[in-house]
Amino acid sequence: LHSMVEIILDPSIRDWVVLPMVIIFGCSAMVRHYVTLLLKSEKMASVEQLMPMNTVKRAQITRINSKFITPDAFAMRKHYFTASQKKDGMKGALREKVKSEAMNQMMNPNSMLEMMKGNMTFMVSNFVMMGLMSYFFGGFVLAKVPFSLTQKFKMMLQRGIELNTLDVSYVSSVSWYFLVSFGMRGFLSLILGEQSASDDTKAMQMQMGMNAGPNMAFDAPKVYKQERVSLRLHNHDWALEFAEKKLLGEPIPEKPKASAASSSYSSTTTTTTTEKRASKYTKISKRK
Repeated sequence: LHSMVEIILDPSIRDWVVLPMVIIFGCSAMVRHYVTLLLKSEKMASVEQLMPMNTVKRAQITRINSKFITPDAFAMRKHYFTASQKKDGMKGALREKVKSEAMNQMMNPNSMLEMMKGNMTFMVSNFVMMGLMSYFFGGFVLAKVPFSLTQKFKMMLQRGIELNTLDVSYVSSVSWYFLVSFGMRGFLSLILGEQSASDDTKAMQMQMGMNAGPNMAFDAPKVYKQERVSLRLHNHDWALEFAEKKLLGEPIPEKPKASAASSSYSSTTTTTTTEKRASKYTKISKRK
């Protein structure tokens, strides 16, 4: 076929190939999601594992919301987290010795078993789906990429179709399955929830490298050091210093009232003194 000639999708292929593939893929993703949930064991975290995480969270909350407390209160909390044994005579909460779980996670048999369960579920479901798609829906052209591609993409986009004259922009049914499996992540998260156990991207990362697990572990000494540095470099700015002035405005001036009262008091005193002097003068004149 010439590259300029466009192939129109047959309605029967749309009804009997495209839509069934979407439905089958959605059902397989739901089944894989619930199988993964059934095989997944509940992990109960110990107190030793939760205490470092909660300490870091408290320090972060103090640093982020420091503008709502006074400078003295922030200084006290900062001293509680970052105090040094040599300088201050006490050890801060972020200076306690804790163990790192990043190196021990790979040696933990429970975490290794969970990784093997997830990888096996992903691999078995993909093998079954690839066999079904190749057997029932192989050899069809389903879509066309809206831009031109080089010949290097031919093996990736046209699996199951051996036509050298076909344009590279056309996508076969088997290749379209891979595109749909990675493109329906948002749709599956909408149906199954945000934390979907059938996330193909995470499963591929787990399958490509075994180091994906420990990277997600909590490295307590490293996080403690980062949070100590952040608290030291944090510049406290109290946002409620002029809150009364901003909310209520300028206070009502009291000085004019005080001056008026003093002037009235002085006028009354002067009148009383003049009256006393007049009464004394009249008494003296009467005596004379």
